[in-house]
Amino acid sequence: MKLAPPIPVGRLLREPRLAPLKLQITAGQDGLESREIFNPRIQKPGLALAGYLPYVKTGRLQILGESEYSYLETLGEELAADRLSSIVDLEVPCLISTKGNQPPPRVIECCNQRKVPVLTTMAQTSETIEIISGFLEDELAPRVQLHGVLLDVFSLGTLIVGDAGIGKSECALELVYRGHRLVADDLVMVRRTHNQGLMGSPHELLHNYLELRGVGIIDIRKHFGMTATQPSVTISLVIQLIKLSSGAKALEQRWREQMMERPRAWTSTESILGMEIPKYTMVVAPGRDVAIMVETAVRKCLLAQRGIQDERDFLDAVNQLAHGDPDD
Repeated sequence: MKLAPPIPVGRLLREPRLAPLKLQITAGQDGLESREIFNPRIQKPGLALAGYLPYVKTGRLQILGESEYSYLETLGEELAADRLSSIVDLEVPCLISTKGNQPPPRVIECCNQRKVPVLTTMAQTSETIEIISGFLEDELAPRVQLHGVLLDVFSLGTLIVGDAGIGKSECALELVYRGHRLVADDLVMVRRTHNQGLMGSPHELLHNYLELRGVGIIDIRKHFGMTATQPSVTISLVIQLIKLSSGAKALEQRWREQMMERPRAWTSTESILGMEIPKYTMVVAPGRDVAIMVETAVRKCLLAQRGIQDERDFLDAVNQLAHGDPDD
C-alpha cells in the first residue's frame, strides 16, 4: 500500500472537476505550488474562530462560510482579524471563502506574508464542500497495484487473481463473450475511498486492453463494442485460481469441513487496503469451465447479500431430516 502524493493548492484552480466552483485566487499566490493538501477531509474552523486552536489540522483545507463570517462580525474587526490570523499561523495549506465573502485586509496581508493561498468562490458552502471533498477523496485515497484481472460480472466487481499463466485472461475473455465487462487486465489499480469502498481501475496505459497468450494484445472495446469495458468498478469479490495439486485437493477437503461446521456463502476473505473482501479459491483443471464457475460464485455472492445461502439451507434440510419424526 502507498499513500497518494499530496496535492499542491494550485491544482485546485486547474482541476476540471472543480470548474463549476470558479475558484479565484485572492491572496497568497506565492504559495500555490509550495502549500500542499494531504488530508482529504475539509475543516470548518468554528472552534478555532472562538479561540480553541488544538483541533486545527495541518494538511486540511479550511472553509469559511456565511456562518463563520456572521460569527466574526460579532467579535469586532480587530479581534476577528486576530482569530483568522491565528489560523493562518498554524500553517494550514489554504483558506477557501464561499458565497463571495472576503477575509479582512489584515488577514489578506498576513496570508500574503505567510504564502497561504486564499481562494474565493460564489458557490454555496455545502456545494463547495461536496465538490472539493469528492475530488480530494479520489485523489488522496490510499492505493495499491495488484496483478490480476478485474471485471464487472452481473454488476459485481470481481477480481480474479492467481499465478502467471494459470488462465486469468482467458477466463476474462470468456466472460466478455458472455456479456460481462472488462475493467482491467494484468495490472489493477486499487484505491480505498471513503464513500465507494475499494475502487479498481486499469493502469493508465492499459485501458480496454487484454493480453492473450498465443494471440497477443486485444483491444476489447474494438472487438466487442463500447459496452464490453468500463473504466472502474467497486471490488466486491475476489476469486483466486490455483492449479490442481495435492495441496489443492487438501484445500478443497478443508473447505468441505468448514462448510459443515460453519455454513456460509464463501470460505475466506482477502484483505485489501485494510478491507476484508469475500474470496473463493477455485482449482483450475482440464474439464472445468472456469468462466461458469466464476459466474456461479458471483450469483452466490449476490444471493448472500440478500440473506440467501445455499449451504445453510442445505444443511438445515439435512438436519431436519435427520432429527425429524421417522413416521413423517
